[in-house]
Amino acid sequence: MSDLISDGALTQAGVDAAWLADIGEISGVEFSGEQVRVHRSGKDPLDLPGRLVATIQNQEWTWEQDFPQLELPELHNGVPASDALIAAARTLNGNVPILLAPTENLTRAIAVGFHPAPGPTRPALIAGLAAVVNTKNGHLDIHRALMGFAAARGLGIRNEGDVLTLSDGTEVTLAGSRVIDVAGGLSLADVRADARFFSAEHQLFYEGRWPNAELKVDLNRGKALVDQRLQAKAIVIATITDQEWTWAWADPHLPPNESANLRQFGLDHGIPALFQEQCPLPEALKLDLTDAAKPILGMWTHGYCPLNAYTTAVVLLDAPELHLPAPTEAAVAATWQAPIDPELDLDRAQSAYRAHRQIS
Repeated sequence: MSDLISDGALTQAGVDAAWLADIGEISGVEFSGEQVRVHRSGKDPLDLPGRLVATIQNQEWTWEQDFPQLELPELHNGVPASDALIAAARTLNGNVPILLAPTENLTRAIAVGFHPAPGPTRPALIAGLAAVVNTKNGHLDIHRALMGFAAARGLGIRNEGDVLTLSDGTEVTLAGSRVIDVAGGLSLADVRADARFFSAEHQLFYEGRWPNAELKVDLNRGKALVDQRLQAKAIVIATITDQEWTWAWADPHLPPNESANLRQFGLDHGIPALFQEQCPLPEALKLDLTDAAKPILGMWTHGYCPLNAYTTAVVLLDAPELHLPAPTEAAVAATWQAPIDPELDLDRAQSAYRAHRQIS
């Protein structure tokens, strides 16, 4: 059944977004044969075509449709009702919404005839990815989800190594089971390359002037105290707990801050790593997510601050004392020695650093 769920995941996310925009929040559902009446909060009821998919009684799902071509245990009767079954049923019914209409004795699952215009491919794909990457859906096969998305739009898809290309030209770069970039904006590799050496020089300067600095952060004021003497602006961009990286904009224990701009940048440019709430710490380090955040937020020095016994904050810092002095031959030479991921464009990284430092 995971294949069915994956096939419809990205398209269904787009349908759900269109439903929320066009129909709004619903407060009740009635079904009468071939029509579903949707009661909406603060709006008039809306009648739409409907088709009975299944009934639910005592938490047991009973199909009212037959799929003889599919040999799946979940398509037989007598299985527990679940969100996964609803997602699979949506795929089998053209990815339309499925609403639950309760009665006194049972609940009907109704496929609603809501077919929004698909819209441009790239923004729809990014919005779909933004909806599914944070669901922790163990059923999702991202390769299959991308193929299902293309098929729903009548597009072909070509697989060349880590790049999937839709027949309309949309390119998607993957690393294993994760989408890294949707082409059409700056890529994560571009952002990292642009940051690499300028970030490295700031860290050399910071760690040279304040070696092993103790960092204290006032989360509510967005301020930090470095070694009990330097006041700096501070933006917590992420927290690390149990080897898991969580963006600050997604951490419910933190007050809102400018890290939300990272998520928006990711949505604008098609960089899922910036709008996915969490990832394993080794992956965050491999992707240089701290470096990636710096040019987006315009702050070039970072430090770490324990928030409690289990959680460490990744903090960007800014103060006049943290700004680089005029470049010297020795400082530039030391900066060029900073390691750089061989997958990044070295020429781009060097050009970006020269532009920042206004050197040739």
